[in-house]
Amino acid sequence: MNTERLAVVISTYNAPNMLRLVLEGYRAQSDTGFCIYIADDGSGPETRHVIDAFRKTAAIPVQHIRHEDAGFRKARIHNEVIRQCREDYILLTDGDCIPLPGLVAAHRRVARQGSFVSGSRILLSQSLSRRLQEEPGALPAFTAGRMFGWRMQGKINRLLPLLLPPGTSAPNDRLEGIRGCHLACWRQNLLSVNGFDEAFEGWGREDSDLAARLLHAGVKRRDLRGTPVLHLWHAEEARDRLAENDAMLAQCLNEKRIRAIRGIAEL
Repeated sequence: MNTERLAVVISTYNAPNMLRLVLEGYRAQSDTGFCIYIADDGSGPETRHVIDAFRKTAAIPVQHIRHEDAGFRKARIHNEVIRQCREDYILLTDGDCIPLPGLVAAHRRVARQGSFVSGSRILLSQSLSRRLQEEPGALPAFTAGRMFGWRMQGKINRLLPLLLPPGTSAPNDRLEGIRGCHLACWRQNLLSVNGFDEAFEGWGREDSDLAARLLHAGVKRRDLRGTPVLHLWHAEEARDRLAENDAMLAQCLNEKRIRAIRGIAEL
């Protein structure tokens, strides 16, 4: 296994303007030796139009994998993408998270056998998120001066993730603070824990459950520093299943479960 075969998996659902910005962020990567897979949870035709337009002008290969809209089924579409992709190393991210130009290079540089890498994010304000989506063309340059100005204006929530020296933490077994904004892992490790657990219905905790099972399997966590993603503001997803999902996560932790109850093997 090696990181020359790297896939970026972007989950999306009916947010074409956000997806356009995210794809532009991957077009601007300093390291473009990767494939993009769009994990589409049942979006309408506007999302396909964004992907098709990107394909016409970008040198990065893009696969669009979609299933029908039947409610929040992020875990299932992720599993289908993991099942189909053949790259050795997978960077999982969301269609509302714009990468800075060095993101892929950083993940490739810090990849190590026996561990997964969890990243951080900077939150963009509602007004800035709207403005970026309304502006046509390429992304603005995310310079240090511009980011500092946005922080002073309250348009981003923090600067610390940008100020930390590039690198990773020591390997650890912590689950706290795991987010799905960008998490990179060897495909072999994802298959060994049976991918995401589709028993989690609705929004919440499917990313934490995956990380917990990787830790139970002996795959250590390392935190990526100095290379956050920029998280676009959007209204929160419905959280009517969160209590049930919290209980399922607690059961997974108590049992030290490794494999998903309903995962890739059950597709």
